[in-house]
Amino acid sequence: MSANGTRMTLARQWEILKFLPSRSPGLTVKEITSRLDAEGFSISKRSVERDLTELSRIFPIVCNDKSKPFGWYWSRDAVVDLPGLSLAEALSLTMVESLIKPLLPASVLTAITPRFRQAHAKLKSLQEEHKLASWQDKVAVVNQLLPQVSPELNPFVLEQIQSALLHERCLQASYRSLKSDVEKQLKLHPLGLVQRRTMTYLVAIAEPYNEARQFALHRFVEATELDEPRQNPVGFSLQRYIQDGAFSYGSGQSFDLKLRIFSEEVARNLAESPLSNEQVLLNGEIPAELSAKVDDSWQLRWWLLSLGELVEVVHPTELREEISNRLQEASQRYLTE
Repeated sequence: MSANGTRMTLARQWEILKFLPSRSPGLTVKEITSRLDAEGFSISKRSVERDLTELSRIFPIVCNDKSKPFGWYWSRDAVVDLPGLSLAEALSLTMVESLIKPLLPASVLTAITPRFRQAHAKLKSLQEEHKLASWQDKVAVVNQLLPQVSPELNPFVLEQIQSALLHERCLQASYRSLKSDVEKQLKLHPLGLVQRRTMTYLVAIAEPYNEARQFALHRFVEATELDEPRQNPVGFSLQRYIQDGAFSYGSGQSFDLKLRIFSEEVARNLAESPLSNEQVLLNGEIPAELSAKVDDSWQLRWWLLSLGELVEVVHPTELREEISNRLQEASQRYLTE
C-alpha cells in the first residue's frame, strides 16, 4: 500500500474509534459507513467490517452479536481517552480560530494552542487525499462593510482583563478614549467581552457610575487585576445587554421606516434580503415604495447615507431631515475649493 493509502486508512480507522459509543447496542456497520461518508471517506460496508475486525484485535472494542443488526462499541472496562482530533474537529477548530482567540483567557489559549497546531497539521496531511480536509479553501465569509485591520492588543493588558473577568475581580486601568489622547484612570468592574467586527470590547461598570459601558481593548494603556471582588449587578445578562441594542448605538427604539427607492438593483436586493420580517416592498416601476419596522441605530444611518441618491427617506420626518442635512453638508464640502 502506498504512503498516501496508509495515511488514509489510519485516518479512517481513527475516525471509527472516535465514533464508537461506550455501551451496547453500539453502532451498526451501516451507521458507521454512513458517518464516514458524511466525513468525506468514501468506503464500502465490507471495508468497514474489515476495519472493525482489525481494530478489535488491538483495541477493546466488541461486537454485540446477540441480535441483528450487530452493533459495535467499546467494552465495559475500556478507558476511552483517544488523543488527537477527528477530521471534523480539526476543520472546526481551524475555521473558528481567528474568531475565538481574542475571547479566550490566556490560560485557556495557552492550553488550546497546541490543538490549533494539531488541527492545521492534520488537515495539511490529508489535504491531497481527503476532500473535506480542503473544505476551508472552498468557503469564505465576506464582510459587507469596509474592511479594516484589527487593532493591536497589548498582550499583558489583555491577560489582566481576561483574568479579572474570569475571577470576577476589579481592574485598575489607564484608558484613552476615542475622543481624547488624555489617559483616564478608571476602576472597572468587568462584566463581559464582546467581539464586534475587528474590535474587542470590555463591558464593565466604571466607578462611580452604576450602568454598564463599553471599553475598546486596544485603547487600554495599562490594566492591573485587583484583589477585590467586582460588583455583580442584579439581573445583568451580557446576552440581554447586546439584544437590547447596546452595540447598535441607537436609541434602543424601533420605528416605521418608509423609503422611495430609485434603483432596481437596490430594490431587488431588499426584496431578497429584507430589512425586517415586517417589510413591505411594493414592486413595480421605479421609484419603488418600501416600508419596514426597523431598530434605530447608527448602522441604519450609515446604510442610508451610503446609498446616497438611490434612496429617499419619506418617514419618519426627523430621520428625513437628519439625512437631508448631512447630505447637504457633504455636498457643500465638495463644492468648496
